[in-house]
Amino acid sequence: MVSRPELKSDANYVNGLAAAVLFAVFVAVFLSANFGEAAGFAEDASLVAGIGYALMDLQGQAAVSVEGFLATFEMVGVVLVAATVAAVTLARREGDGTGLVTALTDGGREEPRSSESRTESGGEEVED
Repeated sequence: MVSRPELKSDANYVNGLAAAVLFAVFVAVFLSANFGEAAGFAEDASLVAGIGYALMDLQGQAAVSVEGFLATFEMVGVVLVAATVAAVTLARREGDGTGLVTALTDGGREEPRSSESRTESGGEEVED
């Protein structure tokens, strides 16, 4: 039998109220802030070229000062490398302790076993 879920009557509403107040404060701050006019770059300025020159330490060649972009670019690179290492570490199987796993090229199916004998996890052959 399925019963209707009941709401807790002794729930603590302080956390929800604090989140709502914090949201209201953020809305008030952002709506009342004066950001001024947007300052763009010149039409012929290339940010990509500027970042490339900064990476190669050729600051005199860049038409735009891009040190802030370069720092952000490097931080994003470090975070992406860390995420890749973490993903590989989590995805690695530790079956026989070698740490190397070959990919199955037939869609993930194992090779068919002979009908005469099959091996169990202990490595012993068992007759049918």
